[in-house]
Amino acid sequence: MIPPGLAYCALSQRAWKRMESARSPRFYFDFRKERKAAAKGESAYTPATSLFAALGAALDFVRQMGAGDLTAGRDALVKNAELASAMTRAGVQALGLRLFAPAAPASALTVVHAPTGFDSGVLIKEFRDRFSAVVANGQGDQMKGKLFRIAHIGYYDYIDTIGILAALEQVLANVTGKPVEFGAAVRAAQEVYSGSLANAVRA
Repeated sequence: MIPPGLAYCALSQRAWKRMESARSPRFYFDFRKERKAAAKGESAYTPATSLFAALGAALDFVRQMGAGDLTAGRDALVKNAELASAMTRAGVQALGLRLFAPAAPASALTVVHAPTGFDSGVLIKEFRDRFSAVVANGQGDQMKGKLFRIAHIGYYDYIDTIGILAALEQVLANVTGKPVEFGAAVRAAQEVYSGSLANAVRA
């Protein structure tokens, strides 16, 4: 839920010992300096303070999802992404679109083939220009222009899912010029959502 730029590292005792004898050049990645600074509650170099502040806000959000429990919040965040993903898969399939990996779907992201004969970049531009919605293109020479990707993890919920699917219906109609059954994707997503509520009651 934050911009990229932070990385985490764990070191074993064996790695710490090896570090003392290693002769490879290093500066920012000299963990000996970091360990020394950490003992004083500091960092060896200027940290990415804005990213740490964003991380704190994101963790607060996750903690709230778990009523104060970070672990429960993490579980709720994952379940939310799983539901949004299932809703999105149902929605795009109701519009006749093909999933990139139907046998192995991901909860964090749904990847969809662009309609035959259309560049996914045109769809993405329409999402951005018409709805200020962020949908990603395929990556690399083999996938760019052929796929579009809808993310579900983080600050993303039922309303976001329904909104992006309703926007997708309009985008397809505008870009392809072909008839679109408006409401089909939204209805399919709502049915998945309703089914999840029914299952929760039974559980």
